[in-house]
Amino acid sequence: MKKTWRKKNKKYTLLLVPQNADGTRRISLSNKLMTSIAAGILVFIVVSFTITYLYCKSQDDIRKVNALKASNSQQTATIRDLGQELERIEEQQSQIEEKQTKLKEMMGISTDSYKETNPSRGGQGGQELLYAERDNLDELARAQRMKTELDRQEAEVDELLARVNNDLEYFRSIPNQWPVSGEITSYFGWRDSPFGGRSESFHNGIDIANNVGCDIVAAADGTVIQAGWVGAYGRTVIIDHGYGFKTMYGHNYRLLVEEGQQVEKGEVIAALGSSGRSTGPHLHFTIFKYDNPLDPMLFLPE
Repeated sequence: MKKTWRKKNKKYTLLLVPQNADGTRRISLSNKLMTSIAAGILVFIVVSFTITYLYCKSQDDIRKVNALKASNSQQTATIRDLGQELERIEEQQSQIEEKQTKLKEMMGISTDSYKETNPSRGGQGGQELLYAERDNLDELARAQRMKTELDRQEAEVDELLARVNNDLEYFRSIPNQWPVSGEITSYFGWRDSPFGGRSESFHNGIDIANNVGCDIVAAADGTVIQAGWVGAYGRTVIIDHGYGFKTMYGHNYRLLVEEGQQVEKGEVIAALGSSGRSTGPHLHFTIFKYDNPLDPMLFLPE
């Protein structure tokens, strides 16, 4: 027992020898003291490492916060510039519209525009192209309304040019025939997603609901450039009408044309259905001008 107690209290001696070898000093350290010193050194290393890590992390967080502030400042400036640019475009739009109205009056063309109605609860669907939180939707919706207005004016110019030039081929290439009868269940533009969710999605065409099997007709003369399955739109027909115009007919039950086939305005090309991502039988109809989607209601007669 006595031997064990001595072993636990074993001492260590440190010799401090100066360079001139005079006055050698001895320092005795107990085993307990050596253990305490080692523990103290270990604690010091851990604390130092922790402080260094926290400091580096705080500096990184500060850099991220500063970068976020700079980004927010830039976004605020961009939104402000966008608002000013939209105001200038609106002013220019007003001037163009006045000139168009005078031109149509001189040609004896009615200046009445279509009136939108509330969509029903019928079939909707298609691809969710873009998303926006409701709080950020105002500027996007305003910009889209202005783009639609410019598209409307361009559509009127297209038809006016065709009439003035008496160009029958050009006129028949303008997609201004209803592709199917029925009820519009979703208009062009921002809408609540028909599949749920808190965000709004951009709808690049109109949805027209009717019974499965109804005839779908070509909105203008053209060439079928695609007839098959197209992702969320299911069985789809795409027609190139020339002069930059294309039309898309989605969610069909059956396709009645093939790629490369020439079709005339009013010719049956498909049967209405609910293929692809859809909540019920309807036609998704989109008009493109140089691959940019336009509101079909700008072209279709009331």
